[in-house]
Amino acid sequence: MSPDLKYTTPDGQQITPTSARQWVAVISKLPTKAERQAAIDNHVPAHLRELVLTMGRIAWNHPARSKQ
Repeated sequence: MSPDLKYTTPDGQQITPTSARQWVAVISKLPTKAERQAAIDNHVPAHLRELVLTMGRIAWNHPARSKQ
């Protein structure tokens, strides 16, 4: 796994994401859509992929993102 795909816990530790929310938090910080898609395809466990995609779309399209 890429070292930049680590989840930072509230106490500052870097861990491998284990839940869909952690994966979304890590992947949403990647700068390009291609990098985000590659991370989902290559790193997220198969049983979480669809959930991570859905949660990511919801987060990305949330109305709060368009406020300036």
